[in-house]
Amino acid sequence: MTHDHLTAPAVVALTARAEYHSDWHVYVDDPVDGPLGYCTGTDEDFDPAAATRALERDGWRVTGPWTATPPTAEAPFTATVERADGAGARGGDS
Repeated sequence: MTHDHLTAPAVVALTARAEYHSDWHVYVDDPVDGPLGYCTGTDEDFDPAAATRALERDGWRVTGPWTATPPTAEAPFTATVERADGAGARGGDS
């Protein structure tokens, strides 16, 4: 007798990075859709809430706090993210 077990798709945790280019943008290197970029809408100090909202609008969930990185890091702030619904990305404004 064989048993068919339903398994939920694996949740992949990724790193979002916030970078400043005339205003703040958040980037995620999605393994399916490639690099995605989102404008946070803030142009001075980094606003973690604005970065989180920018990602949420496209179906991402921020699962860890935005953390300042060392000056030698690729980006000044990072956070752990995952797809909110497990589906493919819907785009971005890279």
